Amino acid sequence: MTQVSQVSSNKYSPLDNEPYMSDGQLAYFKGQLMQRKDELRNRISKSIKKIKTLEAAQADILDRINSYIDLELEVKSFKRHSDMIEQVDRALARIDDGSFGYCELTGDKIGLRRLEAIPFATMSIKALEAFEADQKKMFLPRQALYS
Repeated sequence: MTQVSQVSSNKYSPLDNEPYMSDGQLAYFKGQLMQRKDELRNRISKSIKKIKTLEAAQADILDRINSYIDLELEVKSFKRHSDMIEQVDRALARIDDGSFGYCELTGDKIGLRRLEAIPFATMSIKALEAFEADQKKMFLPRQALYS
């Protein structure tokens, strides 16, 4: 289990010329993930408040439909943010077990730039492209496979 101290994200930015997934990089990404988790919790809290205040018992049918649409959008938002918190939690667990920053499929480095953009990424770009290509093959029309 790796011990990671907090590094202020204002003063530190991961560099390509330092060892990959050094203590500084791990601390940086842990800080990024914790910040993202806090933001997601705030969004979930706002969604819950909005869901509770939506009025479904409208007399007018159009108002009732709009209310249901708003409710559906908030529930979808809640679910999306909850799913992202799960991804963040799994990334934090990978930091603790030492597997953070490495592709779950190939074991290759995910890369600092990709992790900067998506700190909970689990696959390298190369592995993701191969995975998506395999998924497309599964849904090709039958005659395209034999052409």
